[in-house]
Amino acid sequence: MDDKQGLLGKTKEELVEIILELEQRIKALEDKINGKLKDPPFFVKPNIHHYHHKPGQKDGHEGISRLSPVHIDETIEQTLSLCPDCHNPLGQSVEVIEHIQEDVIPAQAIARKYRRHRYYCPCCKKIITAPYHENEVPQGRLGANVLIQTAILKYYHCLPYAKIAALFKELCGLNVSPGALAQSLQRISKWLRVEQKVILEAIRGSPQVHADETGWRMNGKNHWLWAFVNQRLAYYRVEPSRGRKIVKDTLTEEYNGTLISDFYGVYFRLPYKMQKCLVHLLRELHDTAKRDNSKQYLAFYKQIKRIIDDAIRLKENKPDLIADIYQRRFARIKQRLFLSLGSTGSTNKNICRLAKRFSKFWLDMLTFLEVDNVDWNNNLAERMIRPNVIYRNRSFGNRSVAGAATHASLMSIIQTLRLRKENVFAFLKDAYLTHRQGNLLPLLSES
Repeated sequence: MDDKQGLLGKTKEELVEIILELEQRIKALEDKINGKLKDPPFFVKPNIHHYHHKPGQKDGHEGISRLSPVHIDETIEQTLSLCPDCHNPLGQSVEVIEHIQEDVIPAQAIARKYRRHRYYCPCCKKIITAPYHENEVPQGRLGANVLIQTAILKYYHCLPYAKIAALFKELCGLNVSPGALAQSLQRISKWLRVEQKVILEAIRGSPQVHADETGWRMNGKNHWLWAFVNQRLAYYRVEPSRGRKIVKDTLTEEYNGTLISDFYGVYFRLPYKMQKCLVHLLRELHDTAKRDNSKQYLAFYKQIKRIIDDAIRLKENKPDLIADIYQRRFARIKQRLFLSLGSTGSTNKNICRLAKRFSKFWLDMLTFLEVDNVDWNNNLAERMIRPNVIYRNRSFGNRSVAGAATHASLMSIIQTLRLRKENVFAFLKDAYLTHRQGNLLPLLSES
């Protein structure tokens, strides 16, 4: 009724404009229904990706929730003495509803004064000073908890110094400048170099080492971050060179283990037993197949992939095979790989290119079949270099040689502790205080 009264009060020209506008809207809706009009550009279509299975647990699966803590630190009783509706006195409760909730206590910055008393010894005839307290950082204005937490926030959580300073300010009211934190970490890394040397010596004695490198920036100039890792060790260094001399300097000429790497030319003609990453090989073959789908290339791709699959399967079945049978199958796989890469005789340019590239390394592709406990891929090095890539994306590298050395030292120790599943905070604090108070013996074991 209100709409009719509103129309009755309009002029003829206004009614004509309303009718024309309605006709346009009706025409647009009809075109949209018939598929003639597309959605406006701001319309976001729903995700039409079809999953192979329904996300989440299957129907009828028992739900999983957070486990209740074993120890209760505080119990709070909520009681009533009067009814909130009629204000009648209440007696004993007839039921108790329990709810367990975990929380954190807000942090608070504290200032400690350490007073070391000095005494005169009449026997020695000299002044004796009381030792440092176990939590005291000699001549330090910031405590060990602040310094070690800064190292973890910087090199594990990849936060810039400005955000770390803001975090201390907001969480516990501690005022500290980003520059002070940066200088403190440089001093910490110098005291922890003894732990980094333990990691380096352990890497040099490891039966296998994964190596990889990635681009780095130091004060705007190109550098490279190198990673040498295994299942329990991670050693990093930032260098201006990407040459093989870095590998030789790190592992030394006497290294007698197996070096696992990609097909980059730096790792060619090194005096070590080598294992090339077969994942890189398969990835290169797969990427080329996207551009070249000819029958000749696809047959070559399928042949190489079958050889690699057979090699990996042979390694998995080694415990169940007689030594002679294993060696015969290994020799057969080696022969197939040589014939596929060294004697293709193909006119396909991609086959010739890949065969020429990988034929130089064919002897290093099957080392994992000869040496026990050697991986056939370099995935570990790529995973261990990933935290540095995240750090680089947030900080764009380092500004000085001292900053690069700090990064390499602290990142090596933190990632090694993570690989060993040790408490990073507890170890760093214990090691720093121990070395800072004069004991330079390393706490980190090589094994």
